[in-house]
Amino acid sequence: MRILPGAALVCALSLLLASAVMAGTPGMREAALKYFTPEEIARGQSYMGGRYLLFGIRSAVQLSFLLLLIVTPAGRILRDLCTAWAGHRPWLALTLYAVSLLLLYRLLLLPLELYGGYYREHMYGLSTQDLGGWFRDWAKGLLLQLVMLVPTVNLLYLFIRRDPVRWFVPTTVILGALILLLTFLAPVVIDPLFHRFTPLEDPALRTRILRLAERAGIPVEQVLVADASRRTVKANAYVTGFGRTKRIVLYDTLLKRSSADEVEAVLAHEMGHRMYHHIWKGVGLSVVALFVGLGITALVLRWGSARGLITDPADPAGLPLLALTLFVLSLVMLPVQNAISRHFERQADRTVLELTGNREAHIKVEVDLARANLADVTPPRWAVLLLYSHPPVLERIAIAE
Repeated sequence: MRILPGAALVCALSLLLASAVMAGTPGMREAALKYFTPEEIARGQSYMGGRYLLFGIRSAVQLSFLLLLIVTPAGRILRDLCTAWAGHRPWLALTLYAVSLLLLYRLLLLPLELYGGYYREHMYGLSTQDLGGWFRDWAKGLLLQLVMLVPTVNLLYLFIRRDPVRWFVPTTVILGALILLLTFLAPVVIDPLFHRFTPLEDPALRTRILRLAERAGIPVEQVLVADASRRTVKANAYVTGFGRTKRIVLYDTLLKRSSADEVEAVLAHEMGHRMYHHIWKGVGLSVVALFVGLGITALVLRWGSARGLITDPADPAGLPLLALTLFVLSLVMLPVQNAISRHFERQADRTVLELTGNREAHIKVEVDLARANLADVTPPRWAVLLLYSHPPVLERIAIAE
């Protein structure tokens, strides 16, 4: 079938990438041995090598699923079934079709998600969650996707029916506004679905954190602790929300394994993102990418209509073609997106030294987090350029040194 070459190519590339990541480079290995044992280096390479392989397999499955719906009658048959059931209600037919595709897609990926997100995390001692808890989180994520999918798809096709050529312009404006709204509401609407948050009980640490925020010019009152230990041993912290929803969040795993100086270093990095306005820049870049991506998708839908793959751009059966276009564009743009992200992360790392002046704590926390999260500390340069959203650990340590 025509589906197989593309899927095979993605799998082959992912295997090549995984082997390269696990191999590392001799020069980096010598530098890594200053901070990590050979066992820690090998364990990180093994863990991350498997994750890259899973990324490749998942991408191949996604491509195959969407191509199957496009080049075979499967997508059109499913559309016809949904249309017949919905009667003379086009919005209901579209909703049923979109929901059916999402359910089929998530069920298809379930074995990979279960292996990668549950069994493999337990194999490496990173997960503390039981199987029932994992499935509850999986179901919550699916429900959240459904809640966001239904209005988004109906809005999208409303504009496509009205203007099959320029529908992407108003769609970008409205979706951009929704991105901003979600950024504001996520801390109080979405995050509590997956974590319980309690105020930080240590008054000395809370005072220290608020003083750090004051030096960074970030007005914030809420310092919360997330019960991450119910799911993982990985450590993290972040600053989220805007206005009344702004809060500082610490993983309880970070508090258990890190000193006050190290917690301060982690939060100084997160505050650096705010000082450099990375959230707003990220939203702006996302809207630009959305505009370009939807503009290309509009051309692809018209091409699909001319080729007879769909009856017209507003045909619900074109939804897999739309999804495939956006998915391929996201893969193509991934290296650019990650390059921008690494630039933001370097700026935030410099902020740690500017706000705290504690180079030793910064280095210590980078090493400790790399151990806790099983980072690959010796990745090849080309893998970093293509796939890393953060600079490699040794580069971040070198900046501090």
